[in-house]
Amino acid sequence: MKFLIVARQKKNVDSFRATIARLLEQGHTVRLGLQDRDAGRDARVAEGFDSPLFSLEGAPTTRGDDWRTQAPLVRRVRDWLQYLGPEYRGAHKLRMRVVDRLRAELGLEDQALGDGLITGLAASQAERLGDTVARIEDAIPSDPLHEEFIARDRPDVVLVTPGVHFGSGQADFIKSARAMGIPVWMLMFSWDNLSTKGALHVAPDLMFVWNERQRVEAQALHRFSPERVVVVGAPRFDEFFELKPALSRGRFLGPLRLDADAPTLLYLCSSRFVARNELGFVRRWIAAIRSSSDPALRRSNIIVRPHPDIPLLEDDNPEVVVWPELPRAQGWVSRPFSDDRAIVLRTTYATQQAFFECLHHSAACVGLNTSAELEAGIVGRPVLTVLADDEAITGQANTLHFHYLLKENGGFVESAESLDVHLRQLEETLGPVATREPSIHAFVRKFLRPRGDRRVSDVLAEELVTQARSEEVSASGRPAGVGTVSSYVVSGFSRTGTLRESSSKILRVGYPGSSLRVRATHETRKRRGEGELALDADTVAWLDSQVQPNDVVYDIGAGIGEYSLIAATHRNALAFAFEPGFATFKRLCENILFNDCRQTVVPLPLAAGDRAGLLELEYPENAAGEDRHRLKPAQWRRRPYDAESNYVQPVCVDRLDEIITRHGLPRPMHIRLNVPRWADSVVRGAGQTLADPALKSVLIIAPRREIRAALEQVLTASGLSLIPPPRRTEQFQRLLFVREPAGMRTRA
Repeated sequence: MKFLIVARQKKNVDSFRATIARLLEQGHTVRLGLQDRDAGRDARVAEGFDSPLFSLEGAPTTRGDDWRTQAPLVRRVRDWLQYLGPEYRGAHKLRMRVVDRLRAELGLEDQALGDGLITGLAASQAERLGDTVARIEDAIPSDPLHEEFIARDRPDVVLVTPGVHFGSGQADFIKSARAMGIPVWMLMFSWDNLSTKGALHVAPDLMFVWNERQRVEAQALHRFSPERVVVVGAPRFDEFFELKPALSRGRFLGPLRLDADAPTLLYLCSSRFVARNELGFVRRWIAAIRSSSDPALRRSNIIVRPHPDIPLLEDDNPEVVVWPELPRAQGWVSRPFSDDRAIVLRTTYATQQAFFECLHHSAACVGLNTSAELEAGIVGRPVLTVLADDEAITGQANTLHFHYLLKENGGFVESAESLDVHLRQLEETLGPVATREPSIHAFVRKFLRPRGDRRVSDVLAEELVTQARSEEVSASGRPAGVGTVSSYVVSGFSRTGTLRESSSKILRVGYPGSSLRVRATHETRKRRGEGELALDADTVAWLDSQVQPNDVVYDIGAGIGEYSLIAATHRNALAFAFEPGFATFKRLCENILFNDCRQTVVPLPLAAGDRAGLLELEYPENAAGEDRHRLKPAQWRRRPYDAESNYVQPVCVDRLDEIITRHGLPRPMHIRLNVPRWADSVVRGAGQTLADPALKSVLIIAPRREIRAALEQVLTASGLSLIPPPRRTEQFQRLLFVREPAGMRTRA
């Protein structure tokens, strides 16, 4: 079987690592498409998957067609309508978050207008608008870029995770897989995905969830048929279920300088969504503990564990703590409370043993609204929460998933309406805990391992294979092939809804099926024809054949940016457009804004060369903006206004290697070099960049004949090959160098 798994982030992959490993062990092929990626993250994601059956590559983050700006808006509106439903009546925090996202999408700066989005519709109006938006979603066709990505090795099954996310771009993987006749399933990442991450914009064929509650959620919140929900459990906790204590209480607390004879309370911090600034509440909570009338509570150790994604303290200088029995783990201790018995402890995230020890040696755990409460339940520790009245804590009781773990709803977390009640509950909790553990474990098994004590990763792998074979049998009578999808072009209006400039001032970019437009300036006059900007066929072929989703493209000598725009929109790459000319840079930026590519094309008013300095950029015939400019080696000097010379401007020049390092740019995977008169200078200043294995191709446009041999020598010495190798007598205007991916399993 061939499985294509599309994950939004590394943390989504981490939850299913054991399942992927199990599929590989059974001889199945797994291609992992990661949407949020970079070179460092790629290495961490691929670690441990040492199999020729595994490959990792970048997956599209946005559509590559004319719907690339309209589809996110449609989905933002649908997310907003999702939270106007009666199921979310008490979930004010969720409504506010989706309103903020919609306000940003619409460019609304007026707070009053945004507030009107919260309660501005009656239920019947919201339902009617919701049906309309759903019909628009149905009319949005499959995206050719997503189809191209999926079809690369014709998988038997496409899996997406998390699947549900605000304005979800993963909806297009579901849409395209269905158009191609390929089964597409969703893997549930977290316990709150169905209630806190927006609408399910395009329904998958199957949904693999943690528990029966999520089956109910799928139907109640998203109208997803419960018959298409497969309950398997939560694979992300498999490792935690298998941990055992490795330290005695004294050996664990000793390096922390805490009293092993006193009870320990563990405070579990929440995400930024729950609490923007939790430290203030933590201080109030500690003060309440120290004012308790119960001696055991007053003298208790307090360990505060920050949320993994949020630094609790600013300008922190923690002390490093190690435990000899835990060679792979260490801790970082801070003491910000002027309290010898209260510390902030952050532990190694790569291994969970140290966090397990924190839980195991605690008498009780306290948290506002965090999944760490589930780990506490696995260890069998009682968990308490208190309804916070702090203005910075807004994502607690006014969310849906907060209530799932509470005792009054069949869970194991004890809730209090005030700190006074919370203290009384804590006093009772510090007694024997053995009688509580069976009820805690019963809920945990039901919530996280409803299929028994087996590893959920193994259960999920078996279900995936079983369902895939069932699909294979049922599909055997159907003809294979890619579905035909009609295209629908929305043109003439900008994202804000205002009419764009008249067609006499605007040129279509001559890329097949593109809605990209550029302004008709004098840089374009030699390539205009019937309202269209003609493109270089070799450059277009290079983009289509070499550039993949999420790749980084450097367009050096970008001009007005037409090829950067194509790379960003139709190849889903991140493009850095280097253009030092004053006038042309202005037009480049206008075209970026005009096509709403401000997130995917980065304009840089820099020139790359073989040295740093403020040099002179000279244009022929006193015409700024022409493409026959050259970089003069002379240091720029101010000239009298009436000096007789060609147009000359100052330009900041640096070696490409230094530009990348100094500005922290992501390293390029592809370079288009469109500076014919100083291409050799650029290459001399890019030795490290050209030798980087991540660089896959370099396209050099019309280099001067006398430097071609030197260019070829430098690039081939960097491990790149010229294709096709031209005959020495052959007249050619383009040089394409590629790096062969021999022995590499990770695709760019």
